[in-house]
Amino acid sequence: MKRILSIQSNVVYGYAGNKVATFPMQLLGIEVMPIHTVQLSSNTVYQHYDGIVLGDKQISRIINSLESIGILGSIDAIISGYIGCAEQGKEIYHAVKKIKQYNPQAIYVCDPVMGGDISKGSSLPQNIIDFFSNHAIKLADYITPNLLELQILAQQTLHNFTDVINAIEQLKAQNRAKIIVKNLQYAGKNSKEFEMILATEQKMYHLTRPLYDFTWRPLGVGDLICATFTAHLVNGKSELEAFELAANIANDVLDITKQHNSLELEMIKAQHYIKHPKMHYRAFPI
Repeated sequence: MKRILSIQSNVVYGYAGNKVATFPMQLLGIEVMPIHTVQLSSNTVYQHYDGIVLGDKQISRIINSLESIGILGSIDAIISGYIGCAEQGKEIYHAVKKIKQYNPQAIYVCDPVMGGDISKGSSLPQNIIDFFSNHAIKLADYITPNLLELQILAQQTLHNFTDVINAIEQLKAQNRAKIIVKNLQYAGKNSKEFEMILATEQKMYHLTRPLYDFTWRPLGVGDLICATFTAHLVNGKSELEAFELAANIANDVLDITKQHNSLELEMIKAQHYIKHPKMHYRAFPI
């Protein structure tokens, strides 16, 4: 059985971070090992959310304990997502390095969570942005930014599809990581579609799927894409297959969420399609 260590946020009500990632990866046959960076009552879009950043040295202490009981060499992949402070970033960096010493084949998938609305920019402290920009993406095998995060990492303003391609090429030249851009937003080819890009060592692929009209767009879609892509990758799928599967799973979950007019992703109702997505949408070389 494959094992994935998932280090990101968690919510008690609703779906985001590890709450989104764990269930789909388990459905795909993965033993998930979640470490929470923050524990929140709900997504931050709710007016009265509350919670805490978890534990000084919590990540390091857990990793050291897992090392002591001989688990680190059996970890096939590490996902990192939202972090609550820059110190957690340092701990994640050292955790990934240590796991790769035990298992050089383990992959690190970094979701550089810095915000979602490109018009508002990132509200995170600069030292967290510096962790993602200067450390995490240099260690990562894959990074999964949205358009805002790609703009921050590439230090370029992205107005259109050409700008996106140039930013991806720049990051590929500077880092070893392969890239999934999870949402092109207004910089895509068609504002009425949801567009994504996969950039491997040799090729880039473009995928479009429906853009669902939500009054209040559910959060956690990016976390779902990152988790299911990683799960399919460690299960032996190619990068392109894992990318297409993740995109179609996200589409099916959103379709069911829209049918039920839900504010949160309908993960339980969509579980059949997480295991067996309809696969209506394919990626094509750019």
